[in-house]
Amino acid sequence: MTSIRFRGSTAASIVAIFLIACAGLASLIAMRSYRAARSLLEAGPPSALLKHPDSVGLAGLQAISFVTREGLHIAGWYVPSKNRSAVIITHGTNSDRTTMLPEMRPLAAAGIAVLAFDWPGFGDSEGPILWGGAARGALSAAVDWLAARADVDPDRIGGLGFSMGGFVMTQVAASDRRLRAIALESAPGSIDTYVEIHFSKWRFLSEWAARQALRRSDLLSIDRSPIRLIGDISPRPLLIIGETDDPEIPSSMTRALFESAREPKTLWLIHGSQHGGYAQDAGAEYGRRLQSFFGDNLIERAHQ
Repeated sequence: MTSIRFRGSTAASIVAIFLIACAGLASLIAMRSYRAARSLLEAGPPSALLKHPDSVGLAGLQAISFVTREGLHIAGWYVPSKNRSAVIITHGTNSDRTTMLPEMRPLAAAGIAVLAFDWPGFGDSEGPILWGGAARGALSAAVDWLAARADVDPDRIGGLGFSMGGFVMTQVAASDRRLRAIALESAPGSIDTYVEIHFSKWRFLSEWAARQALRRSDLLSIDRSPIRLIGDISPRPLLIIGETDDPEIPSSMTRALFESAREPKTLWLIHGSQHGGYAQDAGAEYGRRLQSFFGDNLIERAHQ
């Protein structure tokens, strides 16, 4: 009888240890998924270049700021226009405007004004990092700021958004007709799809934790998904750029966004495996493509 009780107690202990181990593993998976998704709402360390715009090697670069309609102070860089056209350039998450210098340089060299700013909560800008109303308000305020400048024709303003910057750019451009030509680089068409792609390893557990991390942001709003709104950019010209093996935004997502857009539209998939880094992977062709797209649609078309 004693031997039987001992064996039963041992079996129960093994089951208990197994359940505790499973619970610990589940907690670890959920915690890691939560933290990974939460990184979409976190700012990286500000670049030292933010305090030294004179050292970036871009002639005419000025440090500027503007205030959104919600009262947030937004910091940016500006190179004045030589032909009255201008492009607003927006960065992705965990970064600031300094990461968009490869986009600023060829456009500024073509005489096009470039305005690159830090999203709310990033770099030197105020505000919460929620990728919601504050971000959309910052982009709208950037258009206001440009449209009021003497060196810019308010009918010749374009926008270029990278990654999450492209996410918000699509939302704003869908309704703000002042943005006359739009380029999107590795922009997620849907954060819900992004979660399914990056957090599917442990199925419900990892996907649930990722969505919990983003629940207070505006990212999971189906009605504001770029893949639903991008068609409203037409008939304004649209250029969508991605990389064939982008680890963050796979080419399948880039293609899906392109398919949801209406004409006139162009898709350019660069052979590479970076999230960004187009100037490195495509070389001089990258700058030429940006110059051609915005030159044709902001400079030449304005003269027709």
